[in-house]
Amino acid sequence: MKNLIERYLRKNIILFSISLIATLLVINIVLMYQNKETIVTNNTIREESDAMIKDIEKLITFLNNIDLGVRAYGLSKKEILLTPTSNSINYLWPHFESIEQRLAKEGYDVSGIKELQKIYHEYVDFNMKMIEMAKLDSTEVFKSMMLEDRGMTVWSRTHEIGGKIIEFEKAKSLAAEESYQAAVRNNLYLQFFLLLVGLPTLVFIVIKIKNDNRSRQKLLTDLEENNRKYVFNPGTSIRVNDHQELVENSIRNLQHASEFIEHIADGNYATEWATLNEENKALNETNLAGRLTKMRDQLRQMKREEETRLWSNEGLTKISETVRNNQGNLTVLADEVVRFLTKYMGALQGGLFVLKNDEGKNEYLELAACHAYDRKKFVERRIDIGVGLIGQTFLEGETTMLTKLPQGYTYITSGMGETTPSCVLIVPMKYNDKIEAIIEIAGLEKFEKHQVLFMEKAGEFVASALQSARTTEQMKLLLATSQQQAEEMRATEEELRQNMEELVATQEAMARKRAEAENVHLMAQV
Repeated sequence: MKNLIERYLRKNIILFSISLIATLLVINIVLMYQNKETIVTNNTIREESDAMIKDIEKLITFLNNIDLGVRAYGLSKKEILLTPTSNSINYLWPHFESIEQRLAKEGYDVSGIKELQKIYHEYVDFNMKMIEMAKLDSTEVFKSMMLEDRGMTVWSRTHEIGGKIIEFEKAKSLAAEESYQAAVRNNLYLQFFLLLVGLPTLVFIVIKIKNDNRSRQKLLTDLEENNRKYVFNPGTSIRVNDHQELVENSIRNLQHASEFIEHIADGNYATEWATLNEENKALNETNLAGRLTKMRDQLRQMKREEETRLWSNEGLTKISETVRNNQGNLTVLADEVVRFLTKYMGALQGGLFVLKNDEGKNEYLELAACHAYDRKKFVERRIDIGVGLIGQTFLEGETTMLTKLPQGYTYITSGMGETTPSCVLIVPMKYNDKIEAIIEIAGLEKFEKHQVLFMEKAGEFVASALQSARTTEQMKLLLATSQQQAEEMRATEEELRQNMEELVATQEAMARKRAEAENVHLMAQV
């Protein structure tokens, strides 16, 4: 009997082995199916939990984008900077609805997320009001609303409510992870008995990994290409095999953009994009780096123009006041005008030449006042029309600026010695197209265009005052002449009156004598 059993086993050993393997395979398939269902279910739970956690965290991103866009718009009035705000608001409400539906499906109390959604509604409405204040140029109201920092309250409530949701999701994920690990262990036990079953699986995994690597490679390459197209292009070749570098490039460019915007928002218009240079400038004209750089240049130019306008207006106000306060005295007026204009222009030397004439005949220019290093010098100097740079400027009637001076033209004297000025500006001061004076100022720096325009405009105030003063003097002279002639006529009239009185008295005396003579003659005849 024993021998019969041994022979039966030896004869059917292959069948038993196949049957055993088949049985194990069937058992493995059944258990694998059960484990697969467990793994899929647990993976789904984990993925949903991870997705929920990311969606909760994404609320902070939306909050930051809304706040950043509103602040940037409030400072620059650029509509394009509201794009992150608009996009975040558009995605926010569907995002809340999705979170609420998934939490309700998971049996979680959704009252917290509804409360948070209401808080975000109120915060969005508040930011819309801030944008309206910025559009109305209500800067103080905008700043006041911004200082309320309501975003911090929203951020705090998001962390509080979202934190509870995240803890709930993490607990679910942990339970799923434990169930998943148990299923994996069961699979491992079976794999020890069915190595041949595991080999195809390993082959499948290897193939899958290779496919995933190719997909990831393509994704990172597309990311880098879009990064260069829309953010910043360094002008170098793409190293497709260095995945870490591709990701770091994208992060670094976003950091540069954030820092650049922050510097501009702080009024630092001298900031530069760290890696933007002349070699790659042409490649970045239409992307974010190029547009931000262009915006910075425009803001810097606007600031420079505003400063120039304020400088000119302030100077014209002061020169107008100076002229108004001293127009009654030409000597004081000339001295104050030269002193003020020389200092305000940042020059070191100046002189004012006023139009004169020889008893109404030949016109010439006479030095009325000069200024140098706060020491007044009154030098008798006459310049004929057409002679020298000053006389020639009077003839031409146009402003002259010299940056290359003739040898020995003038010197600027200080406690350290003498030096030749780098620039001399000669401006005709005219009113109603009539030149009343010429001003000459000299300095060590070239005068800018807005300074020249300021001098020409200031010259109109001075010329008007000189013209008015000259007219006043002429009227005073005519009045004095008229008064003198009237006095002379009164004296002549008085002399004629006295002569007439003497003549009448003489005639009366002669008449009396004639009458007396006739009386004497008559008496003699009688």
